Amino acid sequence: MRESEFIQRVFREAAPIVLGGDRTAERKDTTLGVYDVVTDSDVRTEEFVLSRIAEEFPGDSVISEETHPDAREGERCWVLDPIDGTMNYTRGIPFFGMQAAFMEDGVPVMSCIYLPVFDEMFVATEEGARLNGKPMHPAEPRPLRECILSAGDFSRRSEDFRRGQANLISRCFDDVGRFKMFGASCVDYAYLACGRTDVHVRFLNKKWDYIPGMYLAVKAGAVFDRTLTKDSRLLMLCSSDDVLEEAVLRLSSVMLSGSGRPERPFL
Repeated sequence: MRESEFIQRVFREAAPIVLGGDRTAERKDTTLGVYDVVTDSDVRTEEFVLSRIAEEFPGDSVISEETHPDAREGERCWVLDPIDGTMNYTRGIPFFGMQAAFMEDGVPVMSCIYLPVFDEMFVATEEGARLNGKPMHPAEPRPLRECILSAGDFSRRSEDFRRGQANLISRCFDDVGRFKMFGASCVDYAYLACGRTDVHVRFLNKKWDYIPGMYLAVKAGAVFDRTLTKDSRLLMLCSSDDVLEEAVLRLSSVMLSGSGRPERPFL
């Protein structure tokens, strides 16, 4: 697929900007007023990728975190996060990456996540998902108490979502094997897609945070409860149907006991 080959090439070209760039943190306003950051490298990386998209695919629309967060979708639309996991990035923690998805008429048809420190390129198209060119799949089913679960950072947008995430950690620690909080959605989705974790749970927010990773994971073979996602914006993404069934039974009511209805529909 032309778009897939293009974005992989551009992400590799942008890697020196990220790895060698300024990691000085500047405070970024959030809905809740909690601490978040942006760096000059976020902006420079985004500008570079946007310029390449404009050259290669003139007329395509782009929704991007730093400079075009409220852009409208076109028939051909890119969703871009230039550096996902910026807090990790500023502190020298290697869990950060670039992620993008390409959509036609609002439907994702390609996504790419690149973790530059590890030189790992995760790509999904209609044909499936690959890691550095090799097919990848989620982990084999196992009991929830043996599963590794990753949870996204505490919500910076919704107090209800924050309470739901707090409930998960405080009340479900005996229900899963291990909790992980990588601090970067790109890592959460990519690691589940290739079998390093078994469950990823989060409340969905901005398109650039979840569309690339969800498309990647689903094309790799992961499953999620569509009713929970549509009605409550609670994503429960699992390696298999068996794991999903147990996760929904044990975890969903705990998380939703502290959260309200979504403010806008999923996708």
